[in-house]
Amino acid sequence: AMFYFGGGCNYFQVKLKDSLKENKYYYGEYYVNLTNNSDVACNNQSMLFTKNVVYVDTANSDTLLRTPQITNYGNPIIADTINWVKVSGIFKAQGGEQFLTLGNFRDLLNNTKRILFQTTGNGGAYYYADDVSVIPLDSFNLQADAGRDTTIHIGDSAFIGSLTNGIDSIKWQILNTNGTIDSIRPGFWVHPTINTCYVLIQTVNGFTSSDTVCVNVLPLPLHFLKYDLRFTNEHTSGPSQEGNIENRWTTANEVNVSHFYIQRSLNGKDFTTIGKLKANGASYNEYEFTDNQLPTTNDQLTLYYRIISIDKDGTPGYSDIKTINYKPQTVNGFSLYPNPVLLNSRINIECKGAKELLIIDYLGKEVFADKTNRNSYIIHLKSFIKGIYVVKVVTTNGEVKTQKLVVE
Repeated sequence: AMFYFGGGCNYFQVKLKDSLKENKYYYGEYYVNLTNNSDVACNNQSMLFTKNVVYVDTANSDTLLRTPQITNYGNPIIADTINWVKVSGIFKAQGGEQFLTLGNFRDLLNNTKRILFQTTGNGGAYYYADDVSVIPLDSFNLQADAGRDTTIHIGDSAFIGSLTNGIDSIKWQILNTNGTIDSIRPGFWVHPTINTCYVLIQTVNGFTSSDTVCVNVLPLPLHFLKYDLRFTNEHTSGPSQEGNIENRWTTANEVNVSHFYIQRSLNGKDFTTIGKLKANGASYNEYEFTDNQLPTTNDQLTLYYRIISIDKDGTPGYSDIKTINYKPQTVNGFSLYPNPVLLNSRINIECKGAKELLIIDYLGKEVFADKTNRNSYIIHLKSFIKGIYVVKVVTTNGEVKTQKLVVE
C-alpha cells in the first residue's frame, strides 16, 4: 500500500482495537519508504488520532488539514527508496480517540517541503507504509535509542540517536565525561575527529533509561593523485623503446599506509609483484620504482602495471592500471618471449645457428632438452611449475648463450 503527496493527498485510516484513555501517554510508530517511480520527495509524514472518522475528497485533490499528534523530530524530508524510515513519537491522549490516519495533514503549497527526486516519475511523492503500531506507555518502558555504532573517515559525519518526538527529558554526554552536549534533540549529526562514544539518558512517562553509541573514526583513505609510466631512456620514441620502465606515482592521505607493492602483468589480469617500497606516511608523497627485469622478446608487447597500497591493518588499495608498449633488444644474441610467461602457455625461442636447447630449473635439474639444429623453438610449458629457470642455447660454433625465464 502507499499514499500520495501531489496535487492532493491520499490517506490510510484504521479503527484502533481500543479507544485511547484520557491523559494517558502513548507511543506510536510506522515505517515509510519512497517508491522508485516518485519524482519528488517530501516531509510531513504523520500520525493523526481522532475520535471519529475523518474524511476529505481526495478524488478532487483535497488535503485533510489537521494537527497530527506524531511527526518526526525536525520533520525532515524522507527520500530513501532503499531503507524503511521510522516515523515515531509520544503523545498524551485527550481520551476517546478511536481512529488512526496516516498521511500529510499540512497545506501542500505553503507548509510542505519538497525536493526533486528525479526528472521522470509519476508526478508526486508515493510512499509505501508498513509495520504500524500504537502502544500505551503504561504497558511497556520505552528504552533509550542512541543509534547503531558506526565507522566514518575523518571529516565525515554520523547520525546518532533517533527522530522520536515527545520524549520528556533528554541528556547527551560523551562517555566518561560529565558535561551535557545536548538536552533537546533525540538525534543529530556529529563529526568527531577521534573515536568517540556518546551516551543518551532519557525519561519517558517516569521511566529513565540510557544507551551508548560509538563512532569509530578512520584516517582518510589513501588517494593516488597521479600514476605514470616512462622509459628511462628518454631519447627514444614510439613503441620500440629501449631501456627500463619507470613507475612514478604521487599520493595523499597516507597516514595509515604501511607499504606499496609494484605489480606487472602481460594480460592485464594476472599480476606479479616485482617490487616493494615502504610508505613515507606524509600527507603528500612522490615515489619512483624502475622495472629493470623486463621480458625479452622480438615482438612488441603491451605491459600492464599497477600499485597496491597496504594499510597497517593489511587492507589493500589499488591504483588504476597503466599500460605501455614495449619492444626490447634481443639479449645475449637470442630472444625469449614472452618472459615472464604464464604457466601452461607457450614460449618462443629464437637463436640463429642453434644446435641444442636446454631448460634447467633452480635446482640445476634439466627439465627440457632439444638437440635438433634449428633457429626457432615453440615450447609448451604444460609440465612446468611456477618458478625461475635458465634457458641455455648452444650454437653450431660452440657458443653458449643463457637467459633467465620466469614462469608465473
